Amino acid sequence: MPFFRSRVLRGALERYAGRLLVEQAEKDPTVLNLGAARKDVSLAYLDIWGFTEITSYASPEAVVGLLCDYFSRMTGVIRAHNGFVDKFFGDAIFSIFGAPLSDPNYALNACNAVLACLRETAKMSAQWHVKGFGKVHQSIGVTTGPAIVGNIGNEERAMFTAVGEAVSLTVQLQQASRLYRAPIIICKDTFAAVRGKLVTRELDVIKVQGSERTMPIYELIGSDSETPQQLKVAADLFERGLRSFRMRDWDRAEKRFSDTDKLLGDDGPSRLYLRRCALYRKHPPPPEWDLVHAHTVRLQKADDPV
Repeated sequence: MPFFRSRVLRGALERYAGRLLVEQAEKDPTVLNLGAARKDVSLAYLDIWGFTEITSYASPEAVVGLLCDYFSRMTGVIRAHNGFVDKFFGDAIFSIFGAPLSDPNYALNACNAVLACLRETAKMSAQWHVKGFGKVHQSIGVTTGPAIVGNIGNEERAMFTAVGEAVSLTVQLQQASRLYRAPIIICKDTFAAVRGKLVTRELDVIKVQGSERTMPIYELIGSDSETPQQLKVAADLFERGLRSFRMRDWDRAEKRFSDTDKLLGDDGPSRLYLRRCALYRKHPPPPEWDLVHAHTVRLQKADDPV
């Protein structure tokens, strides 16, 4: 394609469409045609919190510089794991694994990518802090399953993207990560794809937004070889506490969650369940409990999530 023979124009196109899509288009120009298809993929939504506070006191030049640094680092990590950066939302990133590049290991690559992004963000945050900026943290959601992916738009402007329930679920999991204080939350299909390959722990059962369907969710902790034994023990202890909690054995559940919290020092999910144990002692869930937490029954103040 003559357009790609110009290094300047090719570089500009890569900035807007992404290097992966440009490379695929060089091999098969039809990848740029309008149209989409349903395909099994993994989707990742990454957001940083604490950055809005930085924008309140940093200069516009500094804010743009920090964002470019963040996007550059995350894009490099995602691309290294065969991922496609779909778009940026403010300081958030939405990426696709398994399209436009076919990849039989898309779910595992997506999980390894976000784990690497989490590590890179921790390094980046420390470097920013040395320069006088506040620390930032990352919250990430990953889903796996069918989505409609392809070039969507019109003849004047189109983008390669994904649409469907999987997209909204990915955002829902990313937002939930702040409630549980678990940096990476994955859905049940992602868990099934990486079970035995990566360390996880079940967190909860949630209701999928916009439907009556419920789904278990999991925290992604790390690779088996790099995860400290203490974290593995804590994950097992927490899941035993979760089983006791679902059997309405509040005392045993409370003991196991408390032990997990002591083992880790400050465990967000354990502390959340300790508050729920206290709540359910006074207000037990109904006999037909679907394991979804009844957010409408509250003992704490509205800004203290249980």
